[in-house]
Amino acid sequence: MRLVRIVKLIVVVALVNLVVGCGNGSKASGPKTLPVRGKVVFTKGGDVKTLFDRQARIELESLDQPGVRAVGTIEEDGGFTVATVADSGSSVGAVPGTHRVRFLLDERDERFVAPQFLNFQKSGITVKVPSEEPIEIKVWR
Repeated sequence: MRLVRIVKLIVVVALVNLVVGCGNGSKASGPKTLPVRGKVVFTKGGDVKTLFDRQARIELESLDQPGVRAVGTIEEDGGFTVATVADSGSSVGAVPGTHRVRFLLDERDERFVAPQFLNFQKSGITVKVPSEEPIEIKVWR
């Protein structure tokens, strides 16, 4: 299990390097984004470590730029960062503006959050980028 996590971490680092660009002065070709760091918090009936163990991801969908989404993995303490992938390329962070939020889990693991948090329209969660306050995503099971 530990080896699997190490391999996944290596893959994530490689992907981030591709998104950000490395060496020879290359730049990310995706949309203009701003860094996003937040934290998932359960208000009742759940545990963020379970989301980490199940390799859950958080996804932000821009309301200002339809079709532009940012995705990030949830860390053991509930922390997360995101990267945006669009037709024009990829960038670390999310595009400025308002975003709807949902969680991405394997079908067998969807029971670890209340069903509404698996759907942008039903989650009721929005975040602004940049945010004047720390981003805290409150969910329950």
